[in-house]
Amino acid sequence: MDVQRDLMAAGIASFSLHFGGAWGSEGEYRFSDLLPQARAALRFMTRRLGADPRRLAVFGFSMGGWAAVNLAAAEPGLKAAMAVAPVGGPEMMTPRTRGFIYRASAPLRVRSKESLIKDFARCVRELDPARAAARSKVPLLLVHGDADEVVPDFCSRRILESAAGPARLVLARGSSHGFLERRPWLCRQARAFLSARLKP
Repeated sequence: MDVQRDLMAAGIASFSLHFGGAWGSEGEYRFSDLLPQARAALRFMTRRLGADPRRLAVFGFSMGGWAAVNLAAAEPGLKAAMAVAPVGGPEMMTPRTRGFIYRASAPLRVRSKESLIKDFARCVRELDPARAAARSKVPLLLVHGDADEVVPDFCSRRILESAAGPARLVLARGSSHGFLERRPWLCRQARAFLSARLKP
């Protein structure tokens, strides 16, 4: 919400997507549904909300950042993509993954935690954001904390190294996964990057 308010102050309208099964949304949460839902949100914005299809960007955090990088590869007409602490590819499968997903899935509506873990493993293998960035020419801004305790900044570094289009990584010294200690700074990063690419 803080990023959205800051963008609004800059004259940029935004639409916040709550994925199915998350944040009280109906349905069941599955990682494999995130990209189709994000694409559907773009269609909804242009067809129902009247957004200019020539001036659209995508912003995502964590798993949403993973979706944003993959969406940029699937939607070459986007003007920009910004991914904050994006989940990476196969490197995300570590001995800690199972325990983390078990804990993180507590507020989600899921079929089972085991099915969610299998879905996550399949998605990070098949929809590796580094491979997606290698197919995309959409301008990309990656923002990652170098003290991220959930997604290592190596994930963003690998995406950056693979990017075929204009891409930049901003490392936030000492920032954790949620950027709770640097929210105003994060808002400024989003506002500057998206304003430069969306305004006429």
